[in-house]
Amino acid sequence: MSSFMVFRRAVILALAGIAMSALPALADDGAIQARVESRLRRAGLDSQPEVRATVADGAVTLEGGVTTVAARNAAEKAARKESKTVVNRLRVVPESETSDADLRKAVEKAILGYVHYGVFDSVGLGVENGVVTLTGSVYQPFHRKDIEARVAKVPGVREIHDEIGVQSTSFFDERLRRQIAAQVYGSGNFTNLNRVNPPVRIVVDGGRVTLTGYVNSEVERVMLGHIARGTLAFAVENKVKLERDAHPEDARKSPDIEI
Repeated sequence: MSSFMVFRRAVILALAGIAMSALPALADDGAIQARVESRLRRAGLDSQPEVRATVADGAVTLEGGVTTVAARNAAEKAARKESKTVVNRLRVVPESETSDADLRKAVEKAILGYVHYGVFDSVGLGVENGVVTLTGSVYQPFHRKDIEARVAKVPGVREIHDEIGVQSTSFFDERLRRQIAAQVYGSGNFTNLNRVNPPVRIVVDGGRVTLTGYVNSEVERVMLGHIARGTLAFAVENKVKLERDAHPEDARKSPDIEI
């Protein structure tokens, strides 16, 4: 046998070996894709406008469109149960257009409707072209996760920027929280505080106190500052506003509100 024939045979055998080695990988990708598609169906995502899953070398890529941020997150969660690598390229395309002003109200309602959103939580909200930015801070880490999940379900939200912080839970901070809350809500010096959603919120983080929310008069606003400064707090920032400024008619003049 000539040297050329030997070389040719070696090349053919090498190519055949490469092809054979690729078959298990292709089979694995196909199995992963089938399982991902099954999970998407079980999650009810097959009712979305278009969700496609492709798999290459074990990595899942999600493409197409969904109607809510919650659906996009659910698709990624389903895919991650079958692969550690997921590229989420799903676009959020709401079923109908919603103005930023109406969307702001809907998101605010979703946050205030959260049963654990209490006097020690204070979330700021901004909306621009369907993109919601959440700021402020919460008392417990799971509050942040739950609030984002609630906002993700609001129709019309295209994207969420979650910048919510989580407060410290030291003994000193806990004592400050309870002391200020007792003086504010137990003093009887303020009007309209007996609501389901506390109008004045007390944020304590590292010994620093921030007051947010709304009261009926400038006198009440100043009194709140005096109460907080009468404690052992390292610093006090009084960001409480008057009730008349709670919902500006022109949202463009006040792009961020505190809930």
